[in-house]
Amino acid sequence: MIAGCKEKYQLPFTTPDTGYLVVEGVIDIGPNSTIIELSRTNKLSSTKKLSEKGATVKVEGDDNSSFNLTEISTGRYAATLNLQSLKKYRLRIKTLTGKEYLSDFEAVKVTPPIDSIGWQAENNGVQLYINTHDPQNKTIYYQWDYQETWEFHSAFRSVLKFVTKPGPFGTLVADIAYKDPVTHGTDTTILTCWRSAASNQIIIGSSVKLSQDIIYKPFIFIPSDDRRISVLYSIQLKQHALTKPAYEFLEKMKKNTEENGSIFDPQPSQLQGNIHCITDVNEPVVGYVSISSVEEKRLFIDHTQVPFWHYRTPCEEDIVKNNTDSITESWRSGSVPTTGLVFIGSFISYFGTTTHDCIDCTLSGTNVKPAFWP
Repeated sequence: MIAGCKEKYQLPFTTPDTGYLVVEGVIDIGPNSTIIELSRTNKLSSTKKLSEKGATVKVEGDDNSSFNLTEISTGRYAATLNLQSLKKYRLRIKTLTGKEYLSDFEAVKVTPPIDSIGWQAENNGVQLYINTHDPQNKTIYYQWDYQETWEFHSAFRSVLKFVTKPGPFGTLVADIAYKDPVTHGTDTTILTCWRSAASNQIIIGSSVKLSQDIIYKPFIFIPSDDRRISVLYSIQLKQHALTKPAYEFLEKMKKNTEENGSIFDPQPSQLQGNIHCITDVNEPVVGYVSISSVEEKRLFIDHTQVPFWHYRTPCEEDIVKNNTDSITESWRSGSVPTTGLVFIGSFISYFGTTTHDCIDCTLSGTNVKPAFWP
C-alpha cells in the first residue's frame, strides 16, 4: 500500500481576465465563404468558450483593396470574397475595447482537388481516408476540416398522447388522443431526424518526405455500435493548401493540445503565429491566418452498405397492462379518436411506455431535412 497526499499546482504565470485573442479560420479566395472565428483563451479550470463578439474584421490586399466580414453568430465573422490569386492579403481585427490586431501579408495558395473520400470496413468499424494529390508537386502541405451529418430514427413510434380537457365544476379531465388526429397514426415529425457535427481536431498532412505530392491519410474511425451509420451518414470534407510556416504552426498546436499526457509525448512548445497585436506589441495572439482556395467533396454511406453494423438503441420499453373493463375500443365512437395501441378483441391489451428521448428524436436533433439530403 502506498499513501500520499495531493497538493494544488499553481501556474507560474497569470492569464489576464479577458484572455488572449484566438483567431481561427482560413481566408477563402472564393467562391466559398470565408469564416473567421474569434475567441479568448480561458483558465485551465474552465471549459466555457469565450467568443469575441462585436469586432470589426476586414481582409486587406496589398493593392489597397478592403473587404468587410459580417458577424453571422457570436464570434463568427463571414463574407464571400472574390480575391485575386496573384495578390497578397492580410486580416485586420479591431475589438470593442479598441485593441487592433493585424496579420502578415500572405500569398494565396491554390488548393488541388480532393481525389476521393475512401472508406473500408476494418477493426469492427468503418475507417475513412483522404485521397488527394498535386500533379505539379507544389502543394506539399495540407489541412482538412469536415462536417458530419447523419439521419436517425426514434427507437419507438409514438401514436397516442395524454391530453386534458375541461371537466365539470372547473376541473380538468385526462384523456388519450392520437398524436396525428388526421391519419390516426404515428406523429412522423418526431420519428425521423438529422444531426450534424463539425470536426474538432487539427487534421494536417504533408508529402515533404515523398518523391511525389500524394496524400493517403486516415482521418475518421466510426465503430460499428455508433448511431451515425444506423440509417444514412454523410460527410463534407474541405481541403486547404498551406504554406510551410502555417503547417509548422498547426503541427506545434496539434502536439500541444492533442498529444500531451504521458512522459513519452512531445513537450509543449512556444506558438508563434503570423498575427500580432499592434496596440500592445507585448500581447500574445494565438492563430495563423492562411489564404487559399478551398476544395470540397461529399460522401454518403448507407447502413445497407455495411451489413455487419450492429448499432443497438439503449432505449427500453416498459409494459403496462390495461385494466380491460375501463378502457375499451368503444372509445372510437367519441369525437376524438383515443385508441391505437395493441388490442385483444375489442380491448386495449397494454400500454407501452418509454422515456421522451426514445420517442421524440427532436430532443437530440432536428426534424428539418437538410437541403443536400437524398
